[in-house]
Amino acid sequence: MRFGTAVRHLRETHGWSQERLAGLAELNRSYMGEVERGTVMPSLATAAKLAQALGVPLSVLISRCEEEALMAVPLVADLVVPLVAIAG
Repeated sequence: MRFGTAVRHLRETHGWSQERLAGLAELNRSYMGEVERGTVMPSLATAAKLAQALGVPLSVLISRCEEEALMAVPLVADLVVPLVAIAG
């Protein structure tokens, strides 16, 4: 999951508008939209403001992104087995 998608998901879980989250995090609403669309990557300080406003630790917000990124990377064993079959 991309960072902006994770933020959007948590925001929607709270039933908040972008404007409400932006206000709680002391950010501009249009910037909030850019974060959720993934057109900008917030600084660590801004990510921390978002996490605090959403009521989750920053590590939890970031780990939501890392989990999907790790799942998208194929394991070496998954790549080696087909190559051995082809070379065999």
